[in-house]
Amino acid sequence: MRWIVLAMLFLLSIMNYTDKSVLGFAAEPIMNELNLNYEQFGLVGSSFFAAYAIGSILLGTLTYRFNTKYLLILIALGWTVSLSSAYFIDSLAGLIIIRVTLGFFEGGTYGLCVAHVAKWFTSETRGSAYAIMTSGTTVGTYLAAPVIVFLIGSAGWQHTFATLGIVSLIWAVVFLFMKSQPKEPIQETIASLPSTQEAQFKDIIKVMLNPYVLSVMVVGFVSMWANTWVITWAPTYLAKIVGLDARVMSIVFASMGIAGTIFAIFVGKFTDILFRKNKSLINSYDKVLTTVLIIGAIAFGLTTIVESPILAVIFLAIGLIMNTCLLPLGTTIKTLIVPKNLIGSVSGISLSISSMAGIIGPFITGYLIMLARDDIRSGFNSGVLIVVALYIISAVFLLMTHKRKSAFTKKEEAITAPVVIE
Repeated sequence: MRWIVLAMLFLLSIMNYTDKSVLGFAAEPIMNELNLNYEQFGLVGSSFFAAYAIGSILLGTLTYRFNTKYLLILIALGWTVSLSSAYFIDSLAGLIIIRVTLGFFEGGTYGLCVAHVAKWFTSETRGSAYAIMTSGTTVGTYLAAPVIVFLIGSAGWQHTFATLGIVSLIWAVVFLFMKSQPKEPIQETIASLPSTQEAQFKDIIKVMLNPYVLSVMVVGFVSMWANTWVITWAPTYLAKIVGLDARVMSIVFASMGIAGTIFAIFVGKFTDILFRKNKSLINSYDKVLTTVLIIGAIAFGLTTIVESPILAVIFLAIGLIMNTCLLPLGTTIKTLIVPKNLIGSVSGISLSISSMAGIIGPFITGYLIMLARDDIRSGFNSGVLIVVALYIISAVFLLMTHKRKSAFTKKEEAITAPVVIE
């Protein structure tokens, strides 16, 4: 049953990021129909993530009291309502309203899924589980591209939005028949991990202010910044800078997604093996995460230097493939160093902080493109260099804090069991 549940969450992740990315693919017809400029379109992307941040806190913290199964059904129904409302849009304000509504309900997806997976998988298998679950975000962002482009071109963007809403409704009905949790609680083999223990809700501050937890949250912020760049601007970059037509662009996007999905799952499995072998977060998930950040920074940086469109696509692909690994690796670490009954709440709050990247990132990139005037490539490169800087900063922060121990006992006294198991 746990693999069926994971498959359903994988599908939900696909839907989640397909709903996000559809705006980027529909950018040209939406901007033309509603008479929007780049800066206004960037504002639409930013408004989505403002609501996303609020939803991630409010819906994520509900996991402390309510069943994650029914909360997941609630958010899927929220998607249906917001996406189906596309038929009524005829202005910038209307577009912002439906994206804000969608953003609120999608904001809770990550925290709810993380908490739900933790009910079904042990700490030694979560790397693979979260890699599979979060790879749905890659599929939704990249592999769904040909389908989305086809639907937009043949049926229009309103019909495409509504179709996605119907898919969400079908998912909610099917998930209603899934079990809420295993009949027997999962058995952990590493009892000292905070994820095997419980804490009071008021202790969430102690957990989140630990330097190591904060460093993982910084990685989440960086991952979100890169993801929002992809969702909002990558299609336009591939079309206007690289010179790909819509069909080729969608195929390139899908190819990046396939490579990213396979690589992320491989890395998840690899880090699970390392963790089972050495019982150390530093020598497994943490070390791999730092390596991924460094490679990603180099790849994104080279994208702005090379003149060849082919090389630009190759390095962009490497950077985006590395980025697909950040979320599952960071998520796994987070679920091992946070008390199990606070995982959903911490994930939701940390995602709301990460969503700040989604609020300011698309707008800043749009502003830089407008500032560059006719030199659009220069504007896009400036946006990519911000990603490079964030990657480097997060890698340094992770290296500085990964030996800071943080844990929690079942009682109120804290910091007794080591998170980094040497």
